[in-house]
Amino acid sequence: MTTSIKDDLGDVAILTLAVESVFRKLIRLLIGKISLKKLQEMIQAIFVEEAEVILKKEKPGKNVALSALAVVTGIDTRTLTRIKAKESYLKPFHEETRFLREITPECSVLDVWESSETYRDPKTGKPMILPVSGPKPSFESLISDSNSTRGVTVNSFLQRLEVSKSIVVNKADNSVRMIDKRYTPFGSEAQTENARIGMAAVGNLVETVTHNLVAPSENDESFYQRGCWTNRMDRNDRKRLRELVKKFLEETDEKARKIIKPFEQSVVSHDQVTAGISLFYFEEQNRG
Repeated sequence: MTTSIKDDLGDVAILTLAVESVFRKLIRLLIGKISLKKLQEMIQAIFVEEAEVILKKEKPGKNVALSALAVVTGIDTRTLTRIKAKESYLKPFHEETRFLREITPECSVLDVWESSETYRDPKTGKPMILPVSGPKPSFESLISDSNSTRGVTVNSFLQRLEVSKSIVVNKADNSVRMIDKRYTPFGSEAQTENARIGMAAVGNLVETVTHNLVAPSENDESFYQRGCWTNRMDRNDRKRLRELVKKFLEETDEKARKIIKPFEQSVVSHDQVTAGISLFYFEEQNRG
């Protein structure tokens, strides 16, 4: 009996399906909030950093060879050397001003507008009111100076920055004025906080999955991880189910907090870990 290629790649297919599913949902959330270019930069650096950590654990006390790192990451040694030589290597991205200022094309536009002498009023030092089009300084030239992406239009940037309430367009004289140098990925502080809490929960779930994958080989106990759902619910029943689950989770949350509270120490020390429980309801539109 012959084995098909599909059977040979069964485990790889399962992993690919899982990663693709997670990435697709995460990227759906991130579109408009971080550019693909900056996301790639972040993933590449973190991949190398984490690979180096794993290789160091395999051979404690020894430096990680670039050749070994190249095998694990699939990146050539010249690129690895360039990544590791960056000042930002092994530093948190959220503390790197350059990265934050360029996290989206819109952020880059506002940053150049606010920081470049070309686009600042020499008398006030504030961002100039710019004509939409024309020779430098104009909003059109600002886009060219702040972004290397080809094929973008002035109108596309005007629309995005107007929606984020970063600029005001005066149609009478066809000019643009900056009113807020910050480009807010989320519409409000409440949305930003919801994103922070939600992404923390996602990270905690991934941590649980990671632990449970290696626990058997390390003779460690698996963390409790369960989930229940149906793929065949009438969409008209969503409101009723949400109400029932909300009540259930609120009661469970109160019990969980009572369980955890006695374990929280009053003094911070190095010999501590973060531990907790995440509770959430989810829905997903079936495709196909």
